Amino acid sequence: MFAKAQCNYCQEDVSGIRVKCAECIDFEICLQCFSAGAEIGQHKNNHSYQFKDSGAVGIVLGKNGWTAKEEQHLLDAIEQYGFGNWEDISRHIETRTPEEAREEYINRYLEGNIGKATWILAASSRPLLTEISIPDDGPLSPEQINKLPPLDITPDEAAQLGYMPLRDDFEKEFDNDAESLVSPLSIHPVEDDELDIALKLAQVDMYTRRLRERVRRKRVGRDYQLVANFFQPTTRKDRPVFKKKLPREEREFQDHMRVLTQFHSSQEHEQFLAGIRRQRELEVRINELLRYRRHGITTVEECHHFEQLRQEARDKRRNSDSCNVSLSPLSAQSKRREKGGSFSTIKKSTSTGNDRCLFPVSPDSGTEGGGEADSDDTIAADTPQDIAALPGYPLLSKDEAQLCNALKITPNQYYGAKYSLLEMHVNKGIKKEDGPTLSEVCTLDGEPLKHIFNYMVESGWISAG
Repeated sequence: MFAKAQCNYCQEDVSGIRVKCAECIDFEICLQCFSAGAEIGQHKNNHSYQFKDSGAVGIVLGKNGWTAKEEQHLLDAIEQYGFGNWEDISRHIETRTPEEAREEYINRYLEGNIGKATWILAASSRPLLTEISIPDDGPLSPEQINKLPPLDITPDEAAQLGYMPLRDDFEKEFDNDAESLVSPLSIHPVEDDELDIALKLAQVDMYTRRLRERVRRKRVGRDYQLVANFFQPTTRKDRPVFKKKLPREEREFQDHMRVLTQFHSSQEHEQFLAGIRRQRELEVRINELLRYRRHGITTVEECHHFEQLRQEARDKRRNSDSCNVSLSPLSAQSKRREKGGSFSTIKKSTSTGNDRCLFPVSPDSGTEGGGEADSDDTIAADTPQDIAALPGYPLLSKDEAQLCNALKITPNQYYGAKYSLLEMHVNKGIKKEDGPTLSEVCTLDGEPLKHIFNYMVESGWISAG
């Protein structure tokens, strides 16, 4: 049908349009000879003629219909280059683009009437094969390891990269000259000695390692969709261009963990990071619950009330003008010593029965009136001088830590008195002339409680009417 005709004048093959004489029998000449007015034998240049082109016959009518010659070239190229190599197929057809060749073959020979009439019959006549392999669903099974997402790229992007999707190869691979290590090698068991064979095997081993690195890079590119991310800002309009900016701590955390990506897949690395984030959240929550328990809080309602009091006290302290000029506990202690008090009233008042649970007194101590010196020694011996190792110390401010050291009380005792004073202040208020009493506040009474009360008033935590 598409056999090349021969010009009867110049004897050259004519593959395209040619001129056929309507008066002479089987006389055809090429366009060059026809335009020159060639005459031979009985043929004259004034004979009637007609144009012929066997390749222009269209199988399907339409504006962009393919000619029979183009269809034949398409099928020949598919057979020669394989399905999917549309660049080579387009060069073989010469008159169609890769996209047009792909659409024509799929719409006509796969999904069209021709495909429905041929592929169904071919599938029904296909022999049934029995699966004899043993399924392996373990975590390191090939089925789990080799499952990688396909490259999310368009045909134009694949053409720019020189990427062949079905072969999963690039025209220029990583370390493209790796094959030069083994291409000149040839093993001759008779001529080569053991040293030559060992040297050649070492070269083969080097080549294998370079191939492994090539495959590893290709897997990383597919796993993390590096190609799609490369084309994203410029060519892809269906993807968001700008990502949400991460906080500084999150960026530093991801950069610190980036070295581990070579040991994880993309999904495994995301799960790993999510697990570390969850661990940090749990640690923060555990520390928060421990802080509640140190303050004696055991219910959710008490937690809300406690946080409300903390926030109110924090706001008052921030807005108070006296927070920057508050009296240091150590300076207050030195003033009392100048007056001759030397905190003697603290020792006297802490010898009551209720206070022995907070400041233990030895059984050998004297009575309330005559055991003042013994009480002083007992408090100094039983109360830790260095409270930095006690629970709750990291939560104390600098002034609060100095106050606890000066009063010789533990952080938990200070927290209990502070919480009780805040709660009493919020509920019914505190009068300065009355002052908090033992029965109203907590087991800590006497001078320590008064010093704590005065400190909170001066710092703006509470206000006394």
